[in-house]
Amino acid sequence: MLLQLVLMVAALAIIAVSSDRFVMGAAKTAELLRISPLVVGVVVIGFGTGLPELLTALVASIHGHTSLGIASVLGSTVVNSTLVLGTLGVLSAPKISSKVLKREGVAQLAAVASFGAVIVFLHSRPFYGVLLLLLALFATSTLLGSRHARDSSEIEVEARKVEEGYNWGLGKSISITVFGGLAVLGSAELLVSAATKLAVQLGVSKAVIGVTLVALGTSLPELVTAIAAARRGHSDLVVGNIFGANLFNSTAVAGLAGLISPGLEIPRLDFEAGFMMAASVAAFFFLSSSRRLTQGEGWTLIAIYLLWIAFALR
Repeated sequence: MLLQLVLMVAALAIIAVSSDRFVMGAAKTAELLRISPLVVGVVVIGFGTGLPELLTALVASIHGHTSLGIASVLGSTVVNSTLVLGTLGVLSAPKISSKVLKREGVAQLAAVASFGAVIVFLHSRPFYGVLLLLLALFATSTLLGSRHARDSSEIEVEARKVEEGYNWGLGKSISITVFGGLAVLGSAELLVSAATKLAVQLGVSKAVIGVTLVALGTSLPELVTAIAAARRGHSDLVVGNIFGANLFNSTAVAGLAGLISPGLEIPRLDFEAGFMMAASVAAFFFLSSSRRLTQGEGWTLIAIYLLWIAFALR
């Protein structure tokens, strides 16, 4: 059991580092290929944020461990909405832009609700495919809306910071992107293998390991980013990224995992899906009530996360 835990920690560490390299390489490659910074900010960086969850869920589904993949997506969404946002509130009590709430906030609520509905009521492969259509709709709407929005410059500035921070040529940028992606894929394979063996050794379901250890591990980049942003005074941007991560997880990751799975032998996760939706609504309510996440609300979200862990391990 100890060996599997060590392998999981090692895999998660590799995922964190290599996914960061993937994002840096992809952003620099896009700059050198003269792709719009707006597209880089909305698509490339957003994709990189969800890369650990995406490849972990895909690897699990390909190997027939769909319950582990779907449960890790569900758990990651809970972690983002409670532990990550709660930590951000405790550290900085951030003010939130109304545009972020109306655009990313509402979109991620719709995505999480759709994902929850598929788990509880519409549990079949075609409906997981519908989640991918929702992602395409959200992405198109975001790109078209950002072209005319005043705050699109903020996205472009963040993309340029990433692009200009590395003096790489095209060949090196592409190599870093490819090797970063391959490293994430390989470590995702290791993570899934160790997680499934650990579940057997502990005598618990793969879904339990998915909603706890795997979900927390794949969400660590968002947690670290939130802490760093709180110290630098950029908490509002991180809230938008968290909303984007929830949207991506609930549509792209869950949709692909369910669509390519050789079988949908997922145990009933009705309560977990309901908890996920309730946590997302609670976080959105706290953020929108005064456009600020207070320290008290932050501690409340962290308490909700602890309740989630207590239930999952019961």
